[in-house]
Amino acid sequence: MLLKTWTQIITMALIMVLFALVDLYAEKEILFPEIAALALGFWIMEKPPWRGSWLAVWLSPTLAALTGVLLLRYVPLPTIFLIGSAFILVVLQLKLLRSEVFPSISAAILAIITHATSWLYPLSVGILMAIIVLGKICLEKFSGERSLMDSPGFDLPEKEIGFLSGLFYWGKVFTGVLIISAVALHSGLLFMIAPPLIVAFVELSRGDHPLRRTPVKVVLLLFLAAGSGALWFYLVTEILHGPLWLFSGLALGTVFCLYRSFEASFPPVAAVALLPALVPDVYFWKYPLHVLVGSAVFIFMGVFFFKEVVPESAGSCTKCAEPFVDRPSAR
Repeated sequence: MLLKTWTQIITMALIMVLFALVDLYAEKEILFPEIAALALGFWIMEKPPWRGSWLAVWLSPTLAALTGVLLLRYVPLPTIFLIGSAFILVVLQLKLLRSEVFPSISAAILAIITHATSWLYPLSVGILMAIIVLGKICLEKFSGERSLMDSPGFDLPEKEIGFLSGLFYWGKVFTGVLIISAVALHSGLLFMIAPPLIVAFVELSRGDHPLRRTPVKVVLLLFLAAGSGALWFYLVTEILHGPLWLFSGLALGTVFCLYRSFEASFPPVAAVALLPALVPDVYFWKYPLHVLVGSAVFIFMGVFFFKEVVPESAGSCTKCAEPFVDRPSAR
């Protein structure tokens, strides 16, 4: 069987086991929907869209999740300030760790908007990321491919485009996140700032990302993933009274079908499809609309307000939009 087909099956198995554990222990705070995006990026896509040492790949989301919980537990500030603080702290962590694992931003902000105060959340993220890293190492050994993660010449974008330009870039991203967060919180459209959408904004603000050329496709992918995820969650848990692992398998399978239909893969889409499991009832049926509005605003801002190009040598995500088709393994 083709290596890529195997990795799709392994990814679905990992996600379904995670959701089965939630059913078993009735503890939703161990859920981290972005793990589906990370598994897609590191296990399924031909070239990982994020770079850093293996230690940094494991530590970045884990430390970010811990940061979100610590802010929520010990910093008595309004949500908008917590989101802004989490974003700044995670970006600083990524720079210190020389990591480009941008889903780490989602790990911190998810804790804030879902009020996850349990220490189980960062523990779960740490365990899941260890599985991702070990799985990727095994897949590389199995396929005989050289790791792209520990390239000796790897540098973060700021070293290539200059410190001041890098600072200006992140300042613009931070301002965009803060403005849209303020609008979402003030209008009651909380999931306009669903954490995977913020990650999508960061990805598409990078001038060399292929999907910048087809923003409508990205919006449709995110909206359809949100709608199908909400529909599957309702059908499985409310109509059939079935288990969460069944919902996760159907939702992720639908995402894979969307990737093939649109001939493009974009990791945040997978996380958006699984997020309905954490959406409060008051927002549930409005969730796809929130995602539609949020993705349209974020992607418009990312495409039209960020013209600078992040050099490919700086770890750019030129394969983030690769066609979602099976390729034979190296052996």
